[in-house]
Amino acid sequence: MSASPEPVGTIYDIGYRHYDGPRLGRRGAIAAIVGAGLRASFGLGRSGRSKIIPWGALVLALIPAGVAVAVRVLVGDLIDLYSYSNYLWGIGALFPIFVAAQAPELVVNDMRHRVLPLYFSRPIGRFDYITAKLAALSLALLALTLLPVLILFAGRVLAAEDFAAGLGDEIGALPGILGSGVLHAVVLAALGLAICSLAARRAYAAGAVLAVFLIGGVMAGTFQEQGRGLADLAPLFNPLAILDGARQWLFGGVVAESPVAAADLPLATYGLATVLLLGVSLAILALRYRRVTT
Repeated sequence: MSASPEPVGTIYDIGYRHYDGPRLGRRGAIAAIVGAGLRASFGLGRSGRSKIIPWGALVLALIPAGVAVAVRVLVGDLIDLYSYSNYLWGIGALFPIFVAAQAPELVVNDMRHRVLPLYFSRPIGRFDYITAKLAALSLALLALTLLPVLILFAGRVLAAEDFAAGLGDEIGALPGILGSGVLHAVVLAALGLAICSLAARRAYAAGAVLAVFLIGGVMAGTFQEQGRGLADLAPLFNPLAILDGARQWLFGGVVAESPVAAADLPLATYGLATVLLLGVSLAILALRYRRVTT
C-alpha cells in the first residue's frame, strides 16, 4: 500500500507592506472622527435619501434670510421681517428635526455594531470620542444657527447706501450673532447626543429627541395658559425657550413670540438653566461611554 502524498501548499505574495508614513496620533484620530461625523451629518457619501432632511433643513433656514435681505434691498428699512434677536426663534422648529435625524447617525451605529472598543483601543479615549462627536454635530448645527443670521447681517451691510456707515451700524451686533449661534449649536448638539447615546436603534433615538422637544413645548404652552404663577415657569420646560432666555441674558434683544417675554423670571435663571442642561447632557455622555469596555 503506497503512502499518502504529502500535503502541498502554495504561498502567495498578495502585496501587504508595513506602513512607513507619518503617524498622526491622537489629534489625527480626533480630526478624522470630526470630519467623518460632519460628512455623515449632511449625508455626504451616502444615499440621496439621507441628504433630504439635513439639506432641506438648511435650505429652509436660509430662505427667510434671503427674503429679508431682498425686502431690505427693495424697500429699505421700512419693513423689517427679521431681527438678529428673533431669527433663531423663528426657525427654531428646524433644530429638533435636524438633531433628531442626524445625531443618531453619529452615535447609535457605533454602539449597535460594537465598534467602540476599536475606537478606544488606541490612540483616543472616551473623552476624545465624546469631544469629537460633539464638535462634529455642533459644526453641522452652525450651518443652521449661524449661517442664516450672518447672511442677514451681510445683506443689511451691503444694502446700505454707504458701505462703511452700514458696517458701522451693524458691526456691534456681530458678537451677539456669533455667540448666540455657537450657544444654540453646542447645547442642542450635547442634548441630542446624550439622548441618542441611550437608545439602541436610530428610530428610537430620533423619536426620543423629538419627544423631548415636543413634550417640553406642549408643557410650556400649557403652563403659560394657566396664569401668572405657572406661566413664569413655562419657559424652563422648553429647551429652545431656555436657550432664547440665555441669549437674551447674554446679548440682549427681546423676542415677543417667545415665552420668555411673558415670564417674570430673572434672565440669569435661563443662563443657569442652560449651564445645567449642558452639564447634565455631558454627564450622561460621560457615564454612558464609561461603561463601554475595551
